[in-house]
Amino acid sequence: MLLNAEQLRAITRGVTRIEEEDGWFRLFRFTEAQAKFYADEGREGDYKKTFSASGVRLAFRTDSRNVSFRYRLGWGSSRVFAWFDVYVDGAMVSHFGSDGEEVKEGSAKLVLGEGEKNVEIYLPWSKATALSDVTLDDGASLTPLRRKHTMICFGDSITHGYDAIYPSLSYATSIARLLDADVTDKGIGGDRFCPQMLRDADPDTPDIITVAYGTNDWSGITMDEFRQNCPAFYRRLHELYPEARIYALSPIWRADCAKKTAFGIPAWEVHDLMKELCKDIPNVTLIRGWNLVPHHKNFYSDFSLHPNDLGFALYAQNLYHEIMNAD
Repeated sequence: MLLNAEQLRAITRGVTRIEEEDGWFRLFRFTEAQAKFYADEGREGDYKKTFSASGVRLAFRTDSRNVSFRYRLGWGSSRVFAWFDVYVDGAMVSHFGSDGEEVKEGSAKLVLGEGEKNVEIYLPWSKATALSDVTLDDGASLTPLRRKHTMICFGDSITHGYDAIYPSLSYATSIARLLDADVTDKGIGGDRFCPQMLRDADPDTPDIITVAYGTNDWSGITMDEFRQNCPAFYRRLHELYPEARIYALSPIWRADCAKKTAFGIPAWEVHDLMKELCKDIPNVTLIRGWNLVPHHKNFYSDFSLHPNDLGFALYAQNLYHEIMNAD
């Protein structure tokens, strides 16, 4: 049973839109207006990063024993590797893709097992991903799966997914799973607070939002710029989503946290500055990010900045407890 456009759209999570061309379905996590911000600013690399499939997954219930599909991969980050994860009834049953080789096209045929089951297929966070020929067994049932909440995660490369080997285990996808939320991941590697990016609202109104900028602000701009951009971003979020619970995550630990930058303070003090700047903005709860990931290089893929899978797991677990305690 070849899924048609309506069926594929019904089971895809983490996107604002899907475009079809010659039987291929391109998946977009940013709205057109949000993505255009990066193009208008001359940030071509960041514009291309908006095409990556961070947080995008297929989620459905079926009695099909098999599922297959074709995929095309395009540039979506500075990383070459690309991995897929497959879950059946909450357990990861397959992990496949490419490690360090520039793969542009491929196909997958997966055995799901007998009987009805819940299936989730996570796409690579590192690549723009188009799908074609998504197929179940003839006569199989198909029911889209939705989680209880709708969530958006804003942030930089760490939210984008750098450098999770398992796309389902980045902190953004993990915290969404813990909170029973369908998530749209707005992470862009290298990004900072940019209130101008929030040109329009997403088509699915979130009831939970996390925001995890700050580490690139600290290392790349002045405190005066931060004092303007940080609160402006949260005020704009409140305008767009006045009913959402907004969690402001201050930066996690980084190995060079004490170096001198134009910001003028060490990285761990950004939290106190954010506390001052955001104290009067409605619906914003500040969470200290500093201790969410251990202060040890072995929890980072590059030994300094980007968590590895274990670091991401602890990030999500600790963040979940902070959110639960905040509520």
